[in-house]
Amino acid sequence: MSRYNVNGTLKSLPVRLGKSAAFFFLLGVLGFLLVKIVGPILQTGPEYVVESVISGVPLLLAAGCAIAALSVKAVAGLRHRPA
Repeated sequence: MSRYNVNGTLKSLPVRLGKSAAFFFLLGVLGFLLVKIVGPILQTGPEYVVESVISGVPLLLAAGCAIAALSVKAVAGLRHRPA
């Protein structure tokens, strides 16, 4: 069974990348909210470093997946266009 075959249906690369982008975006937003809620309680100086790691890295991954999904979709559209 293919690792891309989920529930018996084959997912295309843009769909998989889009779902990964959505997951990482959600993870980044939840991390950002967690830091904004817990940060003032802790009142520490390294809060900005922790915030950038917890929310920044997943947001960068989400942006990369979204850009890759759009570019794969664009390239696939160019290949299927009649000459």
